[in-house]
Amino acid sequence: MFGVKRSLKLNNNEATLMAKHVGFRRVVFNFGLSLRTQMYSEGKLSDSKVLNEVKKVLTNHVKKQPKFVWMNQLSSRVYQNALIDLKDAFSRYRSGKAGYPKFASRRDGQSFTVDSSSAKFLLSPGSTIKIPTLGKFRLYEALKCGFVSQTFTISKEGSRWQSILLC
Repeated sequence: MFGVKRSLKLNNNEATLMAKHVGFRRVVFNFGLSLRTQMYSEGKLSDSKVLNEVKKVLTNHVKKQPKFVWMNQLSSRVYQNALIDLKDAFSRYRSGKAGYPKFASRRDGQSFTVDSSSAKFLLSPGSTIKIPTLGKFRLYEALKCGFVSQTFTISKEGSRWQSILLC
């Protein structure tokens, strides 16, 4: 497995879409961490069971509230990957590899992950890239050959948005 990193050539609308997804990931991660911390004091449940309950609360209650209606306009894959990241953070904490998970902030780096839930995604050579559930975007540097990828991580470095394809 290897990664291919390319800069995305975004217009203002596309950059705003990416920023919304970064904020969405941060809100879901922080909300999940907050609920997980509250639920931990109530009983000894496994992380996966608690995070499944967190997912149910987010989906069935929080996303239906008027002030969180904006969440329904964004990709659900970002939401699911944020909870997977939270589960991984707790497993690293339990194994002693890292400290207790901390709330995400804007300063910690802006990134989110999208994956193709069903199958691998074929990327053709050229100066555009199609990211599942987000759309088609232009690249500064063209892909020289085709790739097959399932996971796309979008991050912001300085003023540029980068796409990392795990092939």
